[in-house]
Amino acid sequence: MPVAFAQDAQAEAGADASAQAATPATPATPATPANPAEGTAATPATPATPATPAKKSWSELDVDQNGNLSKTEADAVNSLSKIFIEADADADGELTADEYKAYLAANGKAAAGESEG
Repeated sequence: MPVAFAQDAQAEAGADASAQAATPATPATPATPANPAEGTAATPATPATPATPAKKSWSELDVDQNGNLSKTEADAVNSLSKIFIEADADADGELTADEYKAYLAANGKAAAGESEG
């Protein structure tokens, strides 16, 4: 494999990881008035931006790596935690990927938010 290709693949892998990374919150900054004596212009205030959580994949949530999510594992994602009991079709306390997909198909992706993985 050419070195340039390997570097491109590493760069793409890094880009994928950063696309799913959490975005930290930024604080608001106040407006500052112009100060002609110092030669500074006025700057407008900027609003704070909330943090966005990192998206987690099914395998990241599946701590015991058994292929299913327990209620405890699903609790890591608030929107998944809210629909867990309803989505667990056979009520065995384990949510399978097939049960989750069936829940999304029947209720729409908006019902589960961004917890798909």
